Amino acid sequence: MSAAPGDVKRIGAGELRVFIQDAGELKKGTLLYDGGQLLNLARHENKLFCDAKGSGASPYKVSLVYSDAPAPAFKGRCSCPARTFNTAFCKHAAALLVAWARAPESFAVSEAPPPGAPGGDTARKSVKKGSANAQAMMKSGVEQVGTLVRELGVSGVATIGGDRIEQMEKLAEALRENRLRRLSARTLDLAALLRRQAAGGRQARGAPRGALPAVAYANVMADLLLTARKLEKHLAGEPLDDRHVEELVGKTWKASDRKPAEGLTLIEYAFSTRTTSDDFVIRESRFIDLESGRHFSEKQILPVFLAKRTDPKRSFAGEVLAGARATTYPGYPPLRVDFSDLGDKRPLDAGALESVLARALPDVGAALAALQEHRKDVFAPDLVPVAVLTDTLFARGARLAAVDDKGEALHLPDDPALEERLAGSLRDARLRALLGDVGIDAALPTLWPLAAVVEGPLGLELRPVFEQGSAARGGPLEGSAWNAAAREAGASPAAIALGEVREELAEALVTGLTGLSARATDPLAARLRDLRLEKQAALLQALPQRPEPADRLDDFIKLYQVLEMALVRLAGATQIDRASTERVPTYESVAVARPDETLSPDEVARRRAAGAMNRYVAAVHHARYYASLPASELVASIFPIWADGTATPTIARTFAPLGAEAIAAAEKALTVKAGRVAKLTAVRVLQAVVLHGGPARAEATAMLGKVAEHAKDAGLRALARDALDVIDAAPSGGPGNDAVRARRAARLGRVHELAKTLGAAPTKEERLEALKALSELGDLAALPAFRRAFYADASREVREEAAYALAQLGDVEMVETFVRMLASRGVDEREAKIAAYALGFLGDVRGLSELLSAYADGYKPGIVADAIRAFGPVALTPLVDLIEARPELAKRAAALDALKKMDDTAVAACLVERIEARRGDADLADKAPLYLKLADVHAHSRREVATALISALSSAPGKEAQAAVKAAQKALGVVKRSK
Repeated sequence: MSAAPGDVKRIGAGELRVFIQDAGELKKGTLLYDGGQLLNLARHENKLFCDAKGSGASPYKVSLVYSDAPAPAFKGRCSCPARTFNTAFCKHAAALLVAWARAPESFAVSEAPPPGAPGGDTARKSVKKGSANAQAMMKSGVEQVGTLVRELGVSGVATIGGDRIEQMEKLAEALRENRLRRLSARTLDLAALLRRQAAGGRQARGAPRGALPAVAYANVMADLLLTARKLEKHLAGEPLDDRHVEELVGKTWKASDRKPAEGLTLIEYAFSTRTTSDDFVIRESRFIDLESGRHFSEKQILPVFLAKRTDPKRSFAGEVLAGARATTYPGYPPLRVDFSDLGDKRPLDAGALESVLARALPDVGAALAALQEHRKDVFAPDLVPVAVLTDTLFARGARLAAVDDKGEALHLPDDPALEERLAGSLRDARLRALLGDVGIDAALPTLWPLAAVVEGPLGLELRPVFEQGSAARGGPLEGSAWNAAAREAGASPAAIALGEVREELAEALVTGLTGLSARATDPLAARLRDLRLEKQAALLQALPQRPEPADRLDDFIKLYQVLEMALVRLAGATQIDRASTERVPTYESVAVARPDETLSPDEVARRRAAGAMNRYVAAVHHARYYASLPASELVASIFPIWADGTATPTIARTFAPLGAEAIAAAEKALTVKAGRVAKLTAVRVLQAVVLHGGPARAEATAMLGKVAEHAKDAGLRALARDALDVIDAAPSGGPGNDAVRARRAARLGRVHELAKTLGAAPTKEERLEALKALSELGDLAALPAFRRAFYADASREVREEAAYALAQLGDVEMVETFVRMLASRGVDEREAKIAAYALGFLGDVRGLSELLSAYADGYKPGIVADAIRAFGPVALTPLVDLIEARPELAKRAAALDALKKMDDTAVAACLVERIEARRGDADLADKAPLYLKLADVHAHSRREVATALISALSSAPGKEAQAAVKAAQKALGVVKRSK
């Protein structure tokens, strides 16, 4: 129905989706209307008005403005928090339109906008009243939090029921709407801890089922109390520092409120997209200023529904923003910026990265000092950004540490995903610096790295390490788990003792301060005195002497916080004895404690599968084992040795001086139809031969050129091109580093451009297109973008295609990840299927065992058989071993098909070798039918195996042997096959 000029168009319920495209907001609005949450419906000219009930005392003011040019449309305005983002429809505006569609007769016609309505003439008069109301609501919220903390602190958590947890969640929502952002977040954290405890779930790493993680609980309680006390003073008239305004209550900062920042020279070292628990999408770039070394952040923060139809902020990866100008928001590092001028953009080069190294903190001690200074402010965020010079990663157990040139180490988080990403970033490169965030994890000072500056064959590079926001830290370790982690990480006995005291205090808070007695505090005070913390010991002993438990709370929290700072000092840098370490050949910047023995690859694989050995210790054992083999055996055993991605560096070093012999072995590997990792190893061997020099240099270079130009395999072409670039960049190899960089500039520019789209495009279709284009480029520089998409993209389809792209480019660092995915086939079948395809395409022998296990389990036999076949000769012996151990598998067509597509000579040789090894054994006649069936896939193997069986069994006694001979003769055509 059309509308008269200056009137509001009548619409039906079926037309709502025409005006409200976000189905989620429409659903929320419908629920609000159905729940009777709208009051004072009114209409004035082309506007609709109402009040909407919220969690606070005052309702939200909502309006809709109708216009019919250039097309019929409604624009919503509301006084709820979503107004900050200028949304067309929040849930309250959606509810108002639902009301107009369903019951237009319920709208009172007004001669003027209602008082206080958005856009009305009386808005100015309502501001002061609203401000007074807002302050009253903030004061009420702070009082409620203080009451909550006091009640829990006195009585403990034993009496908390589900209804009380629901009240906390509602309180958190009300706190957020009244701009008490930090109190809201911490109240939600508290409710989540208690809810998970009530549900009986596992609460933290190392905590028993159903146990409340005491340290996490005490941390939240302390933060709530300190924040409430600070806000009480503020509401009583004490001004807040601008940084505390931003952190505690938030504010819409106008340009005039922000500080100018000019002459910035910025590089982006991390870009992230994440969604918060309250459905806001945050897209963020992290920068370091090459002039000052300060850290900055540019953010785009939008509600989820609005983020879907808003152009995402762009990434500046691979660029230097020289002479940028911006204004900075009040807050803590990294300072949030709003750019007014991006300056002169130029490609990121070695000179810019040299500036990063010059501005980085000189050592681990400086990073710890920065953390201690940051944590003096109890309202500062948990993490502080740093760039710190480090040249080594020390791998001890499950945890890594970043080591500076003095041997001092800063712990990295205990996270398998981090180990994998660091491995991808540090392979074939030397670590120079890490950029990321320093904070506390399990009471240990910890660096969460986001990027690394490394020195590779082509000079300095900035490589991403971790997706910011994806390093979701688990809860603090508890009890014995904390002790084990602290000892493994090298924490001092004093730090461990203080950590235990602090944990016992946290347990006391869980049970309630009413039960705090001298019997509990005296032993703890004695331990504090042993650590020379006399004042803290005296404060602890004074607590039980106060008759009112509520009077103990403030000093208890004060003591708890002071002990954290003491713990940071005691658990600071760990000293690493470099003399007792050994460098990892595959990763020259990684060291491990020197192993006392050398293990075989099979034993290494067993320990890795059991979680008893990290990848870096495994790499040392692999290098030792392969280095112990004579070159003649390495030449003769291209399969399986060359098909093991961990052996590639050792093989390349071993073959470098062998000249013609190395070229012959590489040519053999390159001409085999299957087994990609063996071919990738061959390229590395040719590169090593060229760099070593000698008469074979020219021939090896020519072979690399042929692979780079004519190989059908995109991964092989990319690796060969990269090898030629490394050769040209070598001091005696060619035109030099600058010329190589210039030659690669256009291609790298395209890689960076597509990588930005892959990382930031709002729709999966756009990201898939970027991923496809990157894959077609076939450049190893795309590997970091593919890894990032694989680990962090929101779309499963994008993650799947990224896995295939990584396999196509021969990323052997992903093998163990794919193996774990396949091993979890009972949990996630789709992920396992992706892993099977990827492992087959890579052809790394480390993935073969799990593929064979999946095949034996009957998991997708067609797909798995194809993957096994793709390994080529390296898969033949293990596959026959499996079928021989499980003869029923020979009945599967997929098993015979896998053998059929392998080289007939290799199949024949494998089976004949088994027959000869069993000559004279009593069970050979029993196995003969199986050997004949497997050999029947090729005419050549059938003849060879039948002949071998006749030779081995002709003189053997027994009916079984004679029957086997007769079957072999039929296979040869000597005896006609029965019809």
